[in-house]
Amino acid sequence: MSLFDTTFLIDLIHGDEGAKELAQRVDEQQTLKAISVVTTHEYLRGIYQLFGENRKLLQSKLASAESELRHFEIIPYSYDVAKRSAFIEAELAKAGIAIGLADTIIASTALHFNLTLVTRDLQHFKRIPKVKLEEY
Repeated sequence: MSLFDTTFLIDLIHGDEGAKELAQRVDEQQTLKAISVVTTHEYLRGIYQLFGENRKLLQSKLASAESELRHFEIIPYSYDVAKRSAFIEAELAKAGIAIGLADTIIASTALHFNLTLVTRDLQHFKRIPKVKLEEY
């Protein structure tokens, strides 16, 4: 079972071959395809930033995003994930290798639910002990 990070979602939408091939394999296996609510937030924020000046285009892009997001189980940010994320963020900060709150929450979600985190940014997420990673 996989948790896809924000870069995967963006790459998939932009037609990245590696992301498309992995998505097709996962679809054929009919396994859980999940994203963190943080990925949802980051993706929608990007749409608002890019298209917010054009109301008609913004509405069209938001409708497309909703359709695309329906392919994933969206995992909420719970107390348990927050607690784990806070611990990891503090440990990474002490070690001088912090990765940012959003990615810490995404990785903590993967850890909490024992999911493999799918990303093209292995070096970034390797800083978090015990997170299972898959590159595309």
